[in-house]
Amino acid sequence: MKILILSLPFILMSTLGFSQNILEALQLKSDLLGEYVEGELRSTDTIIDLKNGYYEAFLAAGGGDKTITRQAAVFRNQDGTRTLGIAITEYDFVCFHTKTLFYEIPSSKDSITAVLPAEILPRLTIGEFLSDTTVISVLQKYLPAIQENYLGADATIDKVLSEIYHIKYLLPQKGTNLVATLGVCDYIPTNVVGISPDDWSMIENNFIPIELAYDKTRKVFKRMPTGNKQH
Repeated sequence: MKILILSLPFILMSTLGFSQNILEALQLKSDLLGEYVEGELRSTDTIIDLKNGYYEAFLAAGGGDKTITRQAAVFRNQDGTRTLGIAITEYDFVCFHTKTLFYEIPSSKDSITAVLPAEILPRLTIGEFLSDTTVISVLQKYLPAIQENYLGADATIDKVLSEIYHIKYLLPQKGTNLVATLGVCDYIPTNVVGISPDDWSMIENNFIPIELAYDKTRKVFKRMPTGNKQH
């Protein structure tokens, strides 16, 4: 199923060449930098929102749940350029991992340049997402077993955190704020050390998102104040 969201004024703008919609931006990226090829994780449905410059492909699941396999959004800059963000979720037969890439498109719309994540995103650490010290306390109980059976005697809690979590970014369908959050990999409780359901639930849920505002003049995302609402 493909969901197409657009408006007549926006179609006219795109036709007259005053703007660049999300499909044109993605096509330019494919033409100049290579086409995206789906891996093992296959999408079943697509949302194309031309009005808001947003694209989403996802794998539908029961009960209305879905796994987003690919997102893209266009951010308009003060100088007439566009920033294209693309988030791709991959599955390695163990866990889902999401990588986010950024590109700049000039006002002429005839080229595209990759932007390094460090040039557009603030530096974030996994620890900044944790609501409190609960996750650390829980993992401390299992650290000796994880060291013995998986990571080695020198492994630290930070190493365990990096095995369980990775930072991922959710692109906006409306507005320009980016949401940074944590993706969770269950390789350790599935294959290495038995972790109780209550403890794993704490590990899997006890973190908060970090909202990032887009600065269209500097063409970077900036951290916004975060609340205490649990993810």
